[in-house]
Amino acid sequence: MSKPKILVVGSMNMDAMIYGVPKIPDFGESVLCRYYAYVPGGKGSNQAMAAAFQGADVTMVGRVGDDDNGYALVNDLKKAGVDTQFIVFDPDEQTGFDPIMVDESGKYVSYVVMGANDKLDFNQVRSAIDAKDYDMVVMQLEMPLETVYKTYEYASEKGIRVFLDAGPAQSISLERLKNIFIISPNEAETKALTGIDADTEEKAIAAAKKLYDEVKPKHVILKMGCRGALLYNENTVKIVPCFKVNALDSTAAGDTFGAALAIQLCKGEGMETAIRFAHAAAGICVSRKGAQTSIPTEEEVIAFLKRYEKEEVK
Repeated sequence: MSKPKILVVGSMNMDAMIYGVPKIPDFGESVLCRYYAYVPGGKGSNQAMAAAFQGADVTMVGRVGDDDNGYALVNDLKKAGVDTQFIVFDPDEQTGFDPIMVDESGKYVSYVVMGANDKLDFNQVRSAIDAKDYDMVVMQLEMPLETVYKTYEYASEKGIRVFLDAGPAQSISLERLKNIFIISPNEAETKALTGIDADTEEKAIAAAKKLYDEVKPKHVILKMGCRGALLYNENTVKIVPCFKVNALDSTAAGDTFGAALAIQLCKGEGMETAIRFAHAAAGICVSRKGAQTSIPTEEEVIAFLKRYEKEEVK
């Protein structure tokens, strides 16, 4: 098929990456870290960049401040080929900001300053949906919930499938998301949505079932880090394993996974094949440092899978 046409709706942040964090400090405590870097990020912006790198025709709806960080984020998306005409520069708000602390194992914590993301308005989304045809809408929860709900409702009216990467972790009403195409939380997000700590296969399945029963989506896909992804739908309950890599930084891995999965599904791949491809994309991402700077291209993912298949044959 031609390039999948993807609309990404969501957050745009400038990330301040802090590496070599020995521990998360207590109140009043300082810890010595290794170095820092400013890199473009935000879950929405990451997904748009990843979708573009995976060969899609991508349009981004977002909101940034009328400041240097905002212009830097938009310019980076433009360089990747993303249509940015529906991104608003808000003169009354700062661009979102996200200090991220990464420990030696590659795990991270972050503190998201929403800034202009908190003003992302559904009217922006409606203008974008009315302007083009799309194969799928990809979004997250790093924006006003009313914008999330109205985006899903309007896209559904237009017959467009919606993929919700259900992060960051928060407890929300799921009533207005019923019958969504895909809902995909990670472990922390799963606990926030269901109250179940999916730290075992049995509890992960219980959480996925609870989410499936409540939302009635086409698919639930729980992202479980190094344990892989749990696919739960009407016909399948299966953990699709991920690839073993040397993890340096898991920032943007979930965003990359979701974008790669969406693109593969739009290209007509089966769900398990698409998840495997998305695992490969996320595996490359975690083996690099940074958010958007770590996102692989489609060609890199294909090459990764070919190398892995050769090693399996040996």
